[in-house]
Amino acid sequence: MSDVKLYWSQDNQNESLFVNKEITISPDDALKCSNILFHSDNLIAMKYLISMGFARKIDLIYIDPPFYSNEIYFQRMKNSNHVAFSDIWKGKISQYLDMMYPRLCAMQHLLSETGSIFIHLDWHVVHYVKVIMDEIFKPENFRNEIVVKRGRRKNLLYQFNSIDRMHNSNDSILWYSKAPDTRYPPPLVEHVSESKWMGFWSNVDRPTMRYEIFRYTPERGQWKWSKARASKAIRNYDVYKRKLYPLSLEQYWEKTGKKKEFIRKRDGVKYPEYWIPKKTHKILDNIWTDIESYDYSTGYGTEKHMALLERIIEKFSKPGNLIADFFCGSGTTLTVASKLRRQWIGCDSSSMAINVTRKRIKDYDFRMLMP
Repeated sequence: MSDVKLYWSQDNQNESLFVNKEITISPDDALKCSNILFHSDNLIAMKYLISMGFARKIDLIYIDPPFYSNEIYFQRMKNSNHVAFSDIWKGKISQYLDMMYPRLCAMQHLLSETGSIFIHLDWHVVHYVKVIMDEIFKPENFRNEIVVKRGRRKNLLYQFNSIDRMHNSNDSILWYSKAPDTRYPPPLVEHVSESKWMGFWSNVDRPTMRYEIFRYTPERGQWKWSKARASKAIRNYDVYKRKLYPLSLEQYWEKTGKKKEFIRKRDGVKYPEYWIPKKTHKILDNIWTDIESYDYSTGYGTEKHMALLERIIEKFSKPGNLIADFFCGSGTTLTVASKLRRQWIGCDSSSMAINVTRKRIKDYDFRMLMP
């Protein structure tokens, strides 16, 4: 592969201007760049990255593309507003999808074999993009549609006597992997809950999980654990009741290494119960109502919340991994990636977005490229 000429723009520490100079960079040098910010059309940037040897090198891609909202978004300052970007498509949905398709194909080439891509959209086109993602990434690589709360957007429907639809209070994030056999650590978040007893019977119909305990075999549904595991938990509780009561069950559980499980049967209660210890964390599901999609710290119209990107990057990548955002907007992805010790690549075609992003990442080392 031959060397490629490009313009490298870097902050001049003595002035508030860019210093532009033409340089030649080899593929090996390109791969050594820790953080890269492109001011260009993202398809041009991605083709350049592929030519530089970045195919299958990016571990996580998050993108927040236009939503097909038919709105113009602004950078809101104290005394003025400036257009950040336009999300208006004259050719309707076909023009929007014609824009997205080749870019998603390029991202598929850039994503590593164990990588993930998260596409942040809303009700306008998420279903259309899901269809083309199934074509490009294959249906078996679809992981989840994540529902995220929009945040501080007021429900204005109270002023009307009748309505034609409900208030939209969520965004959607499509999560795909590169390969179907990729596995991830359980995504834990802080969550405090006290210990409790829960019913050991479930209405899921699995005949192989119906067996006799406490002289009873269910005719439908299932027990929640295998027979061997349940029998051991019954013995554990029997030992506790005979030898250690009135020591609390929680004290006994902690004293014995927080490993034992317990099942009991109370008089007058139809089904046995199993004990759930207190928790300080829980495993995330796909409904993220505890965090918000948007923040408003920079005045950029579509600025995403730090907490949202922290969750995605921290839970689905590792320190040192390469993260990319090819619609980087106000630069939240790049800011969070730097904070979490990931390398990153960002891109936006809007001068307003680039200016906001540069201010947010000024304390981190990066190269700004305009291929």
